[in-house]
Amino acid sequence: MAFPLADFPLISFFAAPFVVLAAYIVFGITGFGATVIIVPLLAQVLPLKFLVPLCVVLDLSAFVLLSAKSAGKIDRAEVRWVTPFMLLGIVIGAVTLAKAPERALILGLGVFITGYAVLSLTAFRLHASTITRGWGVPVGIVGGISSSLFGIGGPLYAIYISRRTTDAGVMRATMSTLILMSGLTRFLMFIANGLLLSWTIATAWLLLLPCVWGGAMLGMKLHDRLSLANVRRTIHVVLLLSGASLIVRAWAMPG
Repeated sequence: MAFPLADFPLISFFAAPFVVLAAYIVFGITGFGATVIIVPLLAQVLPLKFLVPLCVVLDLSAFVLLSAKSAGKIDRAEVRWVTPFMLLGIVIGAVTLAKAPERALILGLGVFITGYAVLSLTAFRLHASTITRGWGVPVGIVGGISSSLFGIGGPLYAIYISRRTTDAGVMRATMSTLILMSGLTRFLMFIANGLLLSWTIATAWLLLLPCVWGGAMLGMKLHDRLSLANVRRTIHVVLLLSGASLIVRAWAMPG
């Protein structure tokens, strides 16, 4: 039997460990955001239908470590309210991911990432006052869709939860719970539609697991030593460049 990753370009074997390690250092610092880095950067050399399911199992592995190292007070009412809409979005996104052409997915990811980076760099924020629970409906649906399609829903959940509570511990615990539930649901969905039934993904997961746990542990140690604002600003610049390059790549693809 051939090596499961034999068809991937050589550069991916050098790029993937460094990108995953850096992404989970950020995850350890901020509590989310690994896939925001991994997917747009590695989509330059690897297919999205491989990357997005892989990121689900990588994220679940990281959350096992995070939950073992930290604790917080979960706002269960918010989790119960947002979860049904998030699940609806995940189903829509998972069906789309299985059927959509690669070019459309890459173009959609490029536009999504570029827009997110531009809004973040221009200091776009929702009004600082508490928002109503009704915002949980679009946040849950859009977050679920973007989680399934691109592996990226955490920033939307973070914006919503941060406007529903002023307690940092509650915010981190509630947001992590939503992302964990999203990951478990996508895991089951991707098994059901066949995207996770792959020796290629299993092999990549095993090879990258040390980068996930090593990066997350280092990030947690760096949490109190780095400026979160500077870390996020650097990430957004990288995302802006990678998002723009994905749009160009999609535009140049045939069909």
